[in-house]
Amino acid sequence: MRYEEAVRYIGTLRRFGMKPGLDRMRRILSKLGHPEDGLRFYHVAGTNGKGSVCAMLAAMLQALGYRTGLYTSPGMGGFNGRVAVDGAPISESAFAEHVDAVRRAADAADPPTEFEVLTAVALLAFRSAGVERVVWETGLGGRLDATNVVWPQVTGITNVSYDHVDILGPTLVDIAREKAGIVKPGVPVVTACADGAYGVIERTAARLGSKLVRVGREVQFTITGADGRLRGAYRGLFRDAPMVRLGLVGEHQAQNAAVGLGMLEAGEGRIAEADWERALASLARVRWPLRCEVFDIGGRRVVIDGAHNEEGARTLARTLRRLGKAWGASRWRMVFAAFADKDVRAMLAHMLPLAGVLLILQSPHPRGADPRKLASLAREIRPDVSIHVMPSIEDAIQEALAGPEPIVIWGNLYMAELARNTITALGAEEWQ
Repeated sequence: MRYEEAVRYIGTLRRFGMKPGLDRMRRILSKLGHPEDGLRFYHVAGTNGKGSVCAMLAAMLQALGYRTGLYTSPGMGGFNGRVAVDGAPISESAFAEHVDAVRRAADAADPPTEFEVLTAVALLAFRSAGVERVVWETGLGGRLDATNVVWPQVTGITNVSYDHVDILGPTLVDIAREKAGIVKPGVPVVTACADGAYGVIERTAARLGSKLVRVGREVQFTITGADGRLRGAYRGLFRDAPMVRLGLVGEHQAQNAAVGLGMLEAGEGRIAEADWERALASLARVRWPLRCEVFDIGGRRVVIDGAHNEEGARTLARTLRRLGKAWGASRWRMVFAAFADKDVRAMLAHMLPLAGVLLILQSPHPRGADPRKLASLAREIRPDVSIHVMPSIEDAIQEALAGPEPIVIWGNLYMAELARNTITALGAEEWQ
């Protein structure tokens, strides 16, 4: 099977949609000889921040000298970009080989979903590459997510907020129960959850006899300075660090760093001093595409963030206020797209107070919302803002560059990736 054939096969599975449950995955993995056996997993769930935590964990584990696999959803650069070994995506030929093996193992009467195939491919790839540690991001929820077929050495739940309520449940407690489904008996769990969601995690850990590490109690990351990127002090389970630099932008990364560092300590135990210093130093080099990335294009600042739910929009708005103050800007030129099943009104309520111009387009995904409906909703919230529906991402970016304000591109990861590719082709460089 060639890479193009593998992509076409995966595309045929989209018509089956999402089918939560683990039976299909277990049958496939059984036929594949259980590639998950022998791998040591850091399993991460949560509404927001999962990708950032995974990126930090992968960097630190590599710094400790482990051959490290990273599975995220979605990823940059095509399907094989979701599966990386030591920071590099697996090759297209390896991806196609593993997809073919999964296709042969799948039950035609109960075909797998796209995500199930990719998850099985990741496990095959990691076994084949001799990976020693796997950083393993859930796709949706946790309890019935395809990734929940593994037995991790530590789990992490970043936070719980409203997203995918049609699948995970209408309340934060319901959503927390689904995410707590990754907690395993006797396996440590690290969380930054609060309020009722934390109570669910706490009761689950107690019932399963799992050590619970709570951000703000057993571990903590305190911001000590920010020059765009954060500096902070970490208080940990076994070791502290008075000065840690983070490569990721946004004050919310302090919480994500605490989760990642807590998971590292819970999973590896007391780390030798020299190794600990190397792990900490790696955090300054971490970059995570589409998560509050900042670019410079001809002296103009462009922020790209895949904030795709209310909490993500709230967090992004806080970051933009801080960056805008530092850059002397009170208004932003916004490029926006969203999925139709998102609470767009709540997202826009956080972001539109910062908008000078809003440029809306269709997300390049079947679930993309009609941009005319998004524009109508935005005008209800901010009738004084200049709002335009754009025919393409190229047109939206050219229009955004026509004004003096800094630019933020947000709302949907699929659109954000296209935008990232477009501005880098125009010569945009990472902001230092």
